[in-house]
Amino acid sequence: MFRILDKLSAALARITGWAVVALTVVLVASLTASIIFRYLVGRALSWPEEVSLMIFAWLTLLSGSLGVRENFHVRLTLLLDRLPEGLARWLERAITASVAFFGLVLAVTGYDLLERTTGHLTPTLRLSLDLVTWSAPVCGALVFIHALARLLPAKTAEVRS
Repeated sequence: MFRILDKLSAALARITGWAVVALTVVLVASLTASIIFRYLVGRALSWPEEVSLMIFAWLTLLSGSLGVRENFHVRLTLLLDRLPEGLARWLERAITASVAFFGLVLAVTGYDLLERTTGHLTPTLRLSLDLVTWSAPVCGALVFIHALARLLPAKTAEVRS
């Protein structure tokens, strides 16, 4: 069971990593088009800002979920560094459990938001707002899965790829 969860987390992290790269390329292309048209062509485009904001929401949350998987999220370790090893390990697990709970809350409330805003459109492109709203439940679920995988017993945690 634990190995399956860890393998699922690893596979989702690989997919997420590729999605982050692809979205970054699209974001840079969108911003570049905006700059070229505004300053070289002399005619501002209306869509790049909206597309960039939508992509940025996904990038932020997807990268955050990867931070949970790879433990590279921003955090202060001042207290953890000063505690005895056993207590620090216990506190680290409690923090990871809190992150898992946050992911679950984000997934549930994000889905609730999605249900309440279905049918709403973005102002400029008239795209479904669901395109950006889906980022909350999807990334919340990813955070939850990755945090659960981090909570595995030490024996199975070493199997991580």
